[in-house]
Amino acid sequence: MMRAAVVHEFGPPEGIVLEDRPIPAPGPGEIVARVHAAGVNFADVLMTAGRYVVRPPRPFVPGLEFAGVVTAVGPGAERWRVGDRVMGAPTTGGCFAEYVCLPADKAFAAPEALPFELAAGFLIGHGTAAFSFRRTGLKPGERVLVTGAGGGVGVAAIDVAKRMGAWVVAAAGSADKLAVAKAHGADELIDYRAQDLAKELKARTGGDGVDVVLDTVGGAVFDAALRGMARWGRMAVVGFASGDIPRIAAEYLLVKNLSVIGVGFGGLMAEDPASAQAVIDDLLALHAREPFKAEIAGRYRLDEASAALRRLADRGVTGKLIVTPDPSLL
Repeated sequence: MMRAAVVHEFGPPEGIVLEDRPIPAPGPGEIVARVHAAGVNFADVLMTAGRYVVRPPRPFVPGLEFAGVVTAVGPGAERWRVGDRVMGAPTTGGCFAEYVCLPADKAFAAPEALPFELAAGFLIGHGTAAFSFRRTGLKPGERVLVTGAGGGVGVAAIDVAKRMGAWVVAAAGSADKLAVAKAHGADELIDYRAQDLAKELKARTGGDGVDVVLDTVGGAVFDAALRGMARWGRMAVVGFASGDIPRIAAEYLLVKNLSVIGVGFGGLMAEDPASAQAVIDDLLALHAREPFKAEIAGRYRLDEASAALRRLADRGVTGKLIVTPDPSLL
């Protein structure tokens, strides 16, 4: 048997309960891994509430990404071996447990150089950032704005952009979050709760605006970032942490030849694992040259998964939260 955090009814995180469940057995083309660390994402909050694009049948185990070690291999999945270090992001969750089962072709090798705490958030955080910059065609020397810069994806985006040779403006809603962004190499800091984001972007770029935006916030921040873009600018829409999904004035895109691009790395991993692997390979090459550092905001046991989700839902997180079924495995 294994322990797992379980959702029986859609609702707030406080409804999650810890239960004993059978350890899953791999079917054809599947592997089972022992979870050493699971990343906590805003999508987990939405899935628990029944507001995510995927609504798994209840009861279910939330948790959309993990890092761990393979413990069982099903028929047709022999490219994996028991003992392999692995990371994955199952689209239906299941990672807030001691063991998780997933399709073998949706799993990625986690090299020894990638600590489990970093690997637990690598696919959704760093993967989303790298895929965003690939989709927007980021080039060395370009000016990048990262919104929600103190969160897990935001910090990863700063790390990736700097290693790609960009000049980075970090925008966040508190001094604590901006301090973390600065520690990860951001060149300029903007508090969009206290400052006019669009005006500040213009002022800090000689009136031009930024070339690339990675937006995790949506709402008024999205609108201001759009106004602060340079001609021929490209924006990657990654998420809506504000809860406000913006509507775009198409004429503004026309006047400045702007591009707004939706980026969902989870969809790429599900639909085109080979292309997702290419993104991860590029990231691992960057990591080999200059290692990424995990910005862990908190570690929670399985019986504390609801508290981790509540903290994330309340937007009180700087960096990445992780759930650790057995802290001694890290």
